[in-house]
Amino acid sequence: MRNVLVVDDDEKICWAFEQFLEGEGYAAGIANSAEEGLRRIAADKPDIVLLDVNLPGMSGLEALSEIKASHPWVIVIIITAYDDVETTIEAMRLQAFDFVPKPIDLDIVKSVLERAFRTQSVRSTLPVETMDESPTAQIGGHRLVGKSSQMREIYKLIGLMASNTVTVLIDGETGTGKDLVARAIHAGSERKEKPFIPVDCGALPDELLESELFGYEAGAFTGAKAEGKPGRFELANGGTLFLDEVGNMTPALQVKLLRALQTQEIERLGGTRTLKVDVRVVAATNQDLGEMVKRGQFREDLYYRFRRIALHLPPLRDRQEDISLLVTHFLQLIQEELGKPIRGISEDGMKLLQDYRWPGNVRELENCLRSAAALCRSDVILPDDLPPEIRTGSIADPTNTSQLLTSLKSVLQDATKTAVAEGKQGLYEEIVAQLDKALIELVLDEFSGNHSKTAELLGMSRTTLLKKIKQSGGPDIEGT
Repeated sequence: MRNVLVVDDDEKICWAFEQFLEGEGYAAGIANSAEEGLRRIAADKPDIVLLDVNLPGMSGLEALSEIKASHPWVIVIIITAYDDVETTIEAMRLQAFDFVPKPIDLDIVKSVLERAFRTQSVRSTLPVETMDESPTAQIGGHRLVGKSSQMREIYKLIGLMASNTVTVLIDGETGTGKDLVARAIHAGSERKEKPFIPVDCGALPDELLESELFGYEAGAFTGAKAEGKPGRFELANGGTLFLDEVGNMTPALQVKLLRALQTQEIERLGGTRTLKVDVRVVAATNQDLGEMVKRGQFREDLYYRFRRIALHLPPLRDRQEDISLLVTHFLQLIQEELGKPIRGISEDGMKLLQDYRWPGNVRELENCLRSAAALCRSDVILPDDLPPEIRTGSIADPTNTSQLLTSLKSVLQDATKTAVAEGKQGLYEEIVAQLDKALIELVLDEFSGNHSKTAELLGMSRTTLLKKIKQSGGPDIEGT
């Protein structure tokens, strides 16, 4: 039976709680002071403690602090007045699970208790040492997490790249870990004892980026320091220069960069001396540089210089098997950062993370877990602790109406041309049928074949969706 201890000096409230709890199927214990409550907790080991703040002798907050120090597994729910804001804030800081306001509303008590016992139930299913079991590839102190086939290939390529000094291009969506891969390449190379110098080409204005890369002499421009300043190429001499978001460079700066790569020589702004450098360049981008070359936005010779060795980082949605490993890894780091023990995440919470499409990739997952860990009321993360977009499975970009219309535009154009060329009658019905099929396929793809989410987004029943898939000649499968 589930055990609840009520710690309150008001005998009438204790009696009312006892009647209510036993009526709900709980085993109820009563203590009329904090000191008695601490003795009962040590002897009876209750699952939940309902603890009043205003107690004779030791206060409820003092008792809460002692309970968490001596019996961290116990879930404590604070009883306090509605308007006692400071006490509520302090109780939550001391890791109270929740609070029940006075005057007591038994419906609220019931809801809070149900949530507390659900947390206890999830906690009991988690292994004691959850946080130390995450398989990671550690190269020179830089951790890359994952055991999917895509990540295994990346580990191999990092090993190959670390053994030479050829220029490397890392491409992938924002948040996939391009910086980590660049650091791992440097850390595994013979240059690891030399500097690793990162430059975010997208964060600096054009006029500053050139001086940051190549440095400047005194008086090179208004505001230049009297003694001049070395650039990142000089600072990285003997080591690795990481150019993040290299696609943001202006054509003029691309020319200077190409020359530096070819000759390993640079000149400071406003200077006349040619400086020799020994720098390995690792570049990264979330843009399609090949397409930028076609549009005249990126130099072709520089593009091919970068593409001597190219490494593509897959989006998180394409390596879902790594999500649980990443969760374990990040929660270990986050609990140390927050100074708050986190045992893990519930099974249904993990399912939500694995079903989500992660447009922000690994970085979004880390931020999501950091938020959930900070907000969770115990050492277990539940679905309610996750951000709303994770709980609902909504994504801002892939299911945006205008984006879907853009994707369907080519389908509409092709269908119209074909129908006109073949002299078909009933053009309207033909095009609507093709658009209907294309729209369903687009949304199904965005939700990884999940029928329920696709039907919800399109505003139709799952039965209707399956019927349309079958009529259009789509795969007759039972999705989720």
